[in-house]
Formats: sequence, C-alpha cells, structure tokens
Amino acid sequence: MEYSVLWTIQMGLTFLNNCFGDVKDLLMMAPADYAGGAIWDVVVKINTGIQGIGYGLLVLFFLMTFFKTTSNFKDLSIQQVIGWIARFLIVKFVIDYGIQVLNFSINVSMGINDTIFQNATDFEFARISPEVVEAAQQMINASWWERLGAIFQSIPMGLLAVVGNVIMWAAGICLVVCTYLRFFRLFIYSCLAPVPLSTLGSPETSQTGKHFLKAYAAVCLEICVIALAIVIFTAMASNSAFIFPSWEAGNVNPNFTYWNTLINYLFQIMLQSVMLVVVVMSANRFIREMLGV
Repeated sequence: MEYSVLWTIQMGLTFLNNCFGDVKDLLMMAPADYAGGAIWDVVVKINTGIQGIGYGLLVLFFLMTFFKTTSNFKDLSIQQVIGWIARFLIVKFVIDYGIQVLNFSINVSMGINDTIFQNATDFEFARISPEVVEAAQQMINASWWERLGAIFQSIPMGLLAVVGNVIMWAAGICLVVCTYLRFFRLFIYSCLAPVPLSTLGSPETSQTGKHFLKAYAAVCLEICVIALAIVIFTAMASNSAFIFPSWEAGNVNPNFTYWNTLINYLFQIMLQSVMLVVVVMSANRFIREMLGV
C-alpha cells in the first residue's frame, strides 16, 4: 500500500517532468526555428505585405501632425525640417526592417533564458523527497500492528495522492499550453507589427508604437518567467522543506512519521503545482508590470 501511494505521486511527477523537458526545449527554440521555420516564413511574408499599409499610415500620421503643428511655413527653421524628415526616414527604416528589430527583443530574451538555465547548476527534474521514501520504507519494515494502522492511514493518503496526481497532470498541460500560446502571440504581433510601428512617425501617436514595442518585449520575456518557475518548482518539489514541519518533529514512531511526512509532502506538491500554474499563466502580466506596459 505504501508503494502504491509513492507510485501514484511519482507518476504525476514523471508526467510533469516530461512536460518540463518539452517546455525547456521550446524555451530554447527561437520562433524562426519553430516547426522547421515554415510558420516564421509565413509571418515574414504577411509582415512584408502589411508594410504597404504601414507606409500609408506613416504618411498620414506624419502629414496630420506636420500641418497641425506648422501653421506658417515661414516660421519653419531648417533644424525643424531636418528633424521631421529624419523622423520620417527612421520610422520608415523601422517598418522596413521590423522583423530584424523585433528579433532583437527575441534574442535578448533567449540570452537571459540561457543564462538562467546555465546558472541553475543544481537544476534537476522533480523527484520524490528522500524523506518521503525513507518514511515509507520505515513503515514497510515496521511491526505488523504498526503496518495494520498504516493500512487505514494509506486510504486517505491514496485519495490525496490521486488528487495530487490530477493536479500535477493539469499543471503540466497548462504549462505546455501557455508555452505554445506564447508562440502564437509572437507570431501575431510580428505579422501586424507595421501598423503600430507606423504610429512612431508622429509625436502625438508615438505612444501607441512605444506601447507595442514594450508589449512585444513582454511577450518575449515570458520565457524567462516560465524558466524561473520550472527551476524553482523542481527545487522545491525535491526538497524536504515541508509546509508543516512541526508535525514531524520529535517523534520516532514509524506510523506517526509515515503519516505526517506523506501528508506534508502531498499538501506541498499540490500547493506548489497550483503555484506553478498561477505563475506561468500570469507570466505576461508579471513582465508587463515590470516594464510598465
């Protein structure tokens, strides 16, 4: 019975670790390499097609603001004219090479992501805490009357293990879905980039373009939050820092230790799985708050 509880927990952790492995591969993958680059080629073609609309909007925003702020051409200085022309040309350049400009944010986020995993030298996939295995082993080696009591203990623990298993499966699925959703957002943002970038051509509308660039950077930096969430979760799941450490203090009874250790661990792993889902699903919001978007 003790092994069945551990097996149920380990099954959930194994599925979660498989999701971690898939997600880690996705986090280390550039959007241009996703699905062999076929999707990114489509994104580049759509971006190129929308550039014509971006140029038209750029001219419109530029002329509207230019004529609005310049009521008398006699009052124009050569510096103002050069400034307006330079702004127009710079924004046109940004629209022309929008994909390359946006790739800068992608490369920065991937560089940060690589640094996170490289510095997490102790990173390993989640495993059952040694204290939990030891408590179960002590119960297996205990006297028959103590094992008889463990049978009644294992029934509610088995149910909790099943609930924890379901939560871990749900956490793994949410993690993978959120990671794939980031790719969708990057592709959509990259396709439509010429439209919001065209607003940079006018001081009055440039706030929209700046907001877009910050939002794009936030989508790129989501991978950093997801990577940190995985590293922290695996460290916590493999650790013996239980939620209620006082429950197991000062008692050597195998029955008591088995009950308290497993209950502690089950509550811990369920809470941490829920926290993982909350953090990953809120990754974009966290980055937006940091960037002030």
